[in-house]
Order: sequence, then structure tokens, then C-alpha cells
Amino acid sequence: MALESFGERALVFLRPRRSGKSLALSILAHFHGREHLPDYKSLFEGLAIDEDVKNNRVSPGQFFVLRFDFAAVNRSQDKKVAEHSLNLMLNRSIKQFYQTYEPYLRVSADYLIENLIKDDATASLGECANFVHNTLARVESPEDPLLRIKGIYLMADEYDSYTNDYLVPVDNSVHRKPPRGTHPDSLLKGFWASVKSGLGRGISKCYITGVTPQSLVDNTSGFNVARYVSWEPELAGFCGLTEADVAAALALDKVCRTSSEAEKHLNIMRDHYSGFNFAPNGQGPLTYNTNTCLEYLQCLVEGKPMENPLSVTNSEVSEASLRLFAESPVATRLLEEGLFSRSEQGKNVEERTIPFDNIGQTFTLTSLAGELARSKAAWLSYMVHFGGLTFCLGKKALRIPNLVVAERFGSAILHRHHANLEDVEDGLKALLERGSIDRILGLYARGMQQLDVGAQDFKKKEEDHCNSLRFTLLANVHPSLRKVDVETTMTKPSGTPGRINMLVSVPLRKQLFVLEWKSIQIDYIRIGSGSQLQRANVLAEVPDATGVLDLKFRNDKLRAGQTIKEWILSGPKDGNGPSPQEQLCEYVQSPEIAKWKKDGYTITPVLVVVVGSRHILLWNLDGDRLDGSPRLCFE
Repeated sequence: MALESFGERALVFLRPRRSGKSLALSILAHFHGREHLPDYKSLFEGLAIDEDVKNNRVSPGQFFVLRFDFAAVNRSQDKKVAEHSLNLMLNRSIKQFYQTYEPYLRVSADYLIENLIKDDATASLGECANFVHNTLARVESPEDPLLRIKGIYLMADEYDSYTNDYLVPVDNSVHRKPPRGTHPDSLLKGFWASVKSGLGRGISKCYITGVTPQSLVDNTSGFNVARYVSWEPELAGFCGLTEADVAAALALDKVCRTSSEAEKHLNIMRDHYSGFNFAPNGQGPLTYNTNTCLEYLQCLVEGKPMENPLSVTNSEVSEASLRLFAESPVATRLLEEGLFSRSEQGKNVEERTIPFDNIGQTFTLTSLAGELARSKAAWLSYMVHFGGLTFCLGKKALRIPNLVVAERFGSAILHRHHANLEDVEDGLKALLERGSIDRILGLYARGMQQLDVGAQDFKKKEEDHCNSLRFTLLANVHPSLRKVDVETTMTKPSGTPGRINMLVSVPLRKQLFVLEWKSIQIDYIRIGSGSQLQRANVLAEVPDATGVLDLKFRNDKLRAGQTIKEWILSGPKDGNGPSPQEQLCEYVQSPEIAKWKKDGYTITPVLVVVVGSRHILLWNLDGDRLDGSPRLCFE
């Protein structure tokens, strides 16, 4: 048994939700629990672990198993309710322990419950550990069956469940939202402090499962004796199903009637539910998510095959969690560098990768907000732990595991930008069928108006808006949107600061949109008074393109006093530099665009001007001049 190869008394094993952690913990409990020893043959004979037993590498039934399920706690925002529920769960588990092991403890369970269960569950645990320690210490006879018992094997399932519900996205970062009242973790810290003091004195081993890599030192009052083994190569396949497991299930008569039918469903399940690799060195086996597979297989058994494999309810990755990660400012940059980089264009979603240098395994709750907001290593680590990304085989990179995760990930990104799938599909349809990019840019404008409310938002540059548009709408990883054959490329003509172009190609139409982006920040627009947000709200009321073009610059030595229209058509007032019109015309005539023309593409040049994070002005180029129909998105 791989877990037995680690010498530490306390081990922490993390996996995404619904991946079979609780099932694995239950198997451990049935193997190690003294009460299950009579059932060993029916449970484990002939399995791989049986070989270890026969070769004396591990022995069954040598512990009293004490299980705690933190997922059963009521995570109320009322501190008293939450703490009462936690205390109740802990004491209930200890009572169950006494009832289970009454035949071995030589004292009635009623007596132990009455005398050792305290109002404070941390005290109850201390009493329990001391009682077991003293009971085993009195064993002298080699004939005593307790001589083989090593102590308590404490198993904590979903240890982080109590605190996960207090992580919420606020102002583009992640914060911890504690329940009302005093510090929410006082009881939890006391519990883990009691576990630590009991290790080696009553508590012999401790196995902890969860999802997030919260530091036990921070979260649990100095519980610094646990080893994180989640990404150890020998445990890469500890949870989840292998392809052989899934294939064997599909081969059963009750599941599939023919081998061809089984092969068809195996391909579907491989695309949607497999692909997880938890070995950073890229050598681990790929595993299927347990619960999603069981849900799909159950539909086959009932004779009602799942019409949409993406519709599983027991998803391994929570869309709510992915929404939280989409709030991080580093998300756009990482996705742009990886999944949507030029080298990844044209690949299937599951084949696109994000390279990494290092990924952390533990974080403190107190520093979580800052780390997710700023650190690539932290963001990637949490994405792996929550199941949004997984390690690639054979190279130091991460990827989206499967289509179910891609669907959840894509939906989270859309939600972040206040867009829904149907609207984006309509926008892409307009791009394909009518050759119009206005709808997609209009969706981006609507999201921008709702999202850009802080000081940093109003400082966004051209590249920021381009990247956001790409990973949110044009290159969203949602499988439904990936069916649309649209590719995007970012270019910086001549490396000139303030210039960023986006090429949007539609192969089916042989059409190329050349978008010259400009961003005019609210601080440089003469409108309204008060804060940035107040002036932006005044700008939002400007009804049409003419009104926007007539706005004047301020606080800009090159453009102060000019209208936006004058700058677009003529450039800075002192003649220092080309106008946006000239820049777009120059790029359309460049060798890069000439290659597209040679390949038979129709070129559609458009000037895109983001004005104060409240409007997007579109103006098509006709020949070497902008045409007479400037327009606002949604005008």
C-alpha cells in the first residue's frame, strides 16, 4: 500500500471534489479498522493489497479508526450556528467511535460517552486519545488481542470544507469572509491542536483529505507535523478510475450490449471525464473522475444514455470555484500566455497548455487574497487542486483535463464578464454568417461597463482590453464556442507603444478583420466632475458616436483641447506622430496583411476606440480614409 511507504504520522491528500476521496478513505478504514478484520477475505482477497499483506509489508485490522466528516458541518454565516454544528459533528464522531469499539475498550460505551464526552469537542478528543493510550499501555499478555492494536487512526474527510465557504471574490481579489461574530476557527484550531498533542499518545496515524492546499499551520494552530503527499508519483492514481476500470464496467452485459457500443461510450467518457494527471513530473497515470463516470454509467444501466455528456451533475470542478479564480487579475495574463497564445491556435482545448516554473502546495488563508491576485504559482496551484487544470504528460506544463472542465471553465469566464452563452453564440453567428464583428464587441462593451469601476480598471490599456476580449469571448474554452472556426492573433506593429492590433480570421468566409485598438482613459477626457467613476457614469449617458467624437482631451500635453474626432483623423495637435486613421491604413498595406490578401481573404479594417471604459467606438476604413459611419457598440 503506497500510503504506508511514508514515515510521517500525519498525511494530507488533496484531490478535486467528486474524485473518490471519501471512497478511498472508506477503503482505508475497512482495511485498517479492527472491527472489519473478520471481513478481510471477502473485501480484499485477490486484490493488489492482498499481495502486500501476504508478503508482510502491511497488516490489516491494527487500528481503531476515528472518522470525522467536515463536509457535514453547517457552514452558516452565523458564527454561533457554524461553531455549534462543528462541535456537534466532532462529538458525534467520538461517540460513534466508542460505540464501535466498545468490545475492545472493555468499558461500556455509555460510560465513556457520559464521562469523556465534554461540551467542548476538543476536550472530548483529548480524553479519547488519553483513554485509548492508557488502555493499550496496560496490555501485558501476548495473548491479549489488543496487543496488535497500534492506536487510533484518525481520518479527517474534507478537512477544508468548513473554511472553503468563506472564500469569496471581492474587488478583483479573493478574500476570506468569516461568519458573523468572533474568530470562526477557534474551535477548529483547538481541534487540530488536540490532534497534534495526541499524535504518538493514543493517536498513532492521521490521514487528512480535502480539496484546497490551505496551510495547516495557519488554519489549525501550528499543526506543522503533516506531510502533503497529493502530488507524490506513487499516489497519482490513488483516487479516480483508470481507463481499464471504465472499460471493464462498459463491458458488463448490463451496461453495453456490444463491443462497438462499449467502444463508443469509452471514447465519449475519455473526452469528457478523463485526463487528470496529478504528478508534476508528468509521469503519473491519467485518471477518470469517479462520480461523473458513475453517473454516466448509471444512465446506461437504466437504458437511458445521457444525451449531453456535459450535463453531469457530479462535476469534478465547481463552477463557483472557477468564478472565484476568474476574478484574479493574473488570470487573463496566464491564459493569454498559455491557452490562447499564438502557438496554441488551432489546437483542441484539451491540447492547449500553460507552461509553469513552479507551483506551490500550501498557502495560508491570511495571504490567500494577495497570492491569488498576484502570484502565477498560487493561481495555477489552486486551479490544479480544484480540477480546473492538470499536469501534462511528458512536459512541464498544465492543461484543461477534459470537455466537462472546459465547459465549466468557459461558463465561469462568461459569468465573470456578465455574458451568457446564448448571446456569445449569437455574436459568433453574426461573425460567421454576416461578417459583422459589432455584436461580439458590443457584448464586451456591456461587460466592461459593469466591471470597470475601480481605479485600476480605469487605467486599462489597449492590450488589456484585447486580451480580455479574446479569452472571454472570441477564444473562450467552452466546448460549444470552440465549434466556431474563428482564430485571433495579437500584433504590435513596429513595436510602437500604444499600438496593438488584433487579427480575427474567419476561414469559412475567407474574411480577416484587422482591428486597430486605441484606449482613451477617463482621466484624459473632459467630462463631468468628481471621481473617476462619477465621470465615467456621466460619459455612459452620451447617447451616440457624434457625442463621443466631440468630447475633448484634458491632462494630455499632446492632445489637450483636441476633440476625439480631430485626434483620430489628424493625429496629435502638434503633428508629432501619425493619426489612428493613418496607423490603420499603414498596417492594412503592410506585408503581413498582404499575405492574407494573397491567400484570398477579404480584409475588413476597423478602428476600435475604447472611450473611458464606457463606450467602444467602431469606425471602418474605406480605402485610405475612415468612412462616414462611425458607430458605438449597441448604438
